[in-house]
Amino acid sequence: MEVLTIIFGIAGGLALFLYGIHVLSEGLQRAAGGKLKLILEKLTNKPIKAVATGALITAVIQSSSITTITLIGLINAGLVNLMQAAGVIMGANIGTTITAQLVAFHIGRYALPIIAIGTLIFFTARKKKYHCLSQILLGFGILFLGMNLMGEGAEPLSSSAFFLDMMEKFSKVPVLGVAAGAIFTGLIQSSSATTGLVIAMGMKGLLSLKAAIAIIIGANIGTCVTALIASIGTSISAKRAAIVHTSFNVSGALIFIPIISLFSYLVSFTATDLPRQIANAHTLFNIMTTLIMFPLMFILVFIAKKVVPGKDFLIDRGVKFLDERILRTPSIALSQADKETLRMADMTNEMLNKSVDAFMKNDKDLIRVVIKQEEAVDELYENIDRYLAKIPERKLSRKDYERLAILKHSINDIERVGDHLNNVVELAERKMKSKLVFSEAANREMSIMFDEVKRVYKNAIKALKENDERSAKITLKLEDDIDEKEKEFEANHIRRLEKGICHPASGIIFVDTLRNLERISDHSRNIANSVVVGF
Repeated sequence: MEVLTIIFGIAGGLALFLYGIHVLSEGLQRAAGGKLKLILEKLTNKPIKAVATGALITAVIQSSSITTITLIGLINAGLVNLMQAAGVIMGANIGTTITAQLVAFHIGRYALPIIAIGTLIFFTARKKKYHCLSQILLGFGILFLGMNLMGEGAEPLSSSAFFLDMMEKFSKVPVLGVAAGAIFTGLIQSSSATTGLVIAMGMKGLLSLKAAIAIIIGANIGTCVTALIASIGTSISAKRAAIVHTSFNVSGALIFIPIISLFSYLVSFTATDLPRQIANAHTLFNIMTTLIMFPLMFILVFIAKKVVPGKDFLIDRGVKFLDERILRTPSIALSQADKETLRMADMTNEMLNKSVDAFMKNDKDLIRVVIKQEEAVDELYENIDRYLAKIPERKLSRKDYERLAILKHSINDIERVGDHLNNVVELAERKMKSKLVFSEAANREMSIMFDEVKRVYKNAIKALKENDERSAKITLKLEDDIDEKEKEFEANHIRRLEKGICHPASGIIFVDTLRNLERISDHSRNIANSVVVGF
């Protein structure tokens, strides 16, 4: 019966602790106004800034897992590179130690009053900021209540010879403690909860500082499971970020395990009570690991690239030339919008080139890249469209007014080209997943169609860039040829189906791809027409 009491006490307290962290983290995120992604994207351009940003954000939201998962999402979207990610990961390990510092305070007796105050504010306050405050207080209260229950649940273990023997083994053979901490944290996916449980046991005098440090080092390894899971199905760089996270934490463990006795001896001088010593050990371990590994960041990146081989592509996202402040000078604003539109056109042209290889060579990585680039093109389209609408037309010269009209029409066609290329790579993905094979004739015709569409779109972009009527007229001629080829290739496809040369499922992919490519040709015509007509 006593065994069940211990299990229920620790498990219930741990559940409340985890829930408290979740509520607290959510409240802090809401109070921050959802700016986590923006901060990570903007303040990580230098390694030292990346470390500081990772530490600050994780200290604020009280969850290194959320920071890491968000980071993987940003890498997958092409907004953050691998070196930036490495810095943020190091900083996040430092930031997460704030949780341990907080729970080491002996304020568990105030858990219920804190919960009561938080609940009162929640039901009486109307403003959003007070609701965030109530959530933060509730999170803290539930967290500390969980700590109390874990400590009370673990207290009977002081009379368990088996448990005390196990803790003694953790002290004498730290690797066992590291393994236990890693496994436990991997299962519950929260290093903060593991640290909280260790501190709770420390409050009851159930383990030594050396055993506690071993478990905490293991918890740092176990928390990598969250990032590894989050990286499944993401880009190569996102997977590499998860490997950087893992190799960084494992490196820290390998550095400190041989000197754990010396480290625990030094930490014992930082405080008089064991819970605070454990919290300090957690903080010092992560700070010292970061100081050691920071100059070796490039090695972590190198290891990640070896573990996850392959070529990855950075996605060029966001605006570069648009500035609201220069709208007061319409001609300059138009010039900047022109540059941004041409950049958008170049992005779709790059997508087209990648789509050819993605489709013809069944390249999974390129399929993912094109899909991400299409998202970037959509974002850019919305920004350019809004910006062009703000340029005061009446203050433009006739020539500039005509250029504005061309841009307004062209961005729609460029965006639609991106949509059709997205369709093409999705068809390539279907072809690959279904293991469909084209006949030699179908492959030859598809290759011709891709080459022709590349030519027509390249000429359309040239016409737009240089306001060149000659290139525009070449585009119109090429587009007529593509219309004829589409009809010819579809007719050939029907004949192959009748003869049983092509599989019907492959035929659907073939025809749908032809039609998407023909639509790209149509949009190239529209761009060329806008240059010829001049509006």
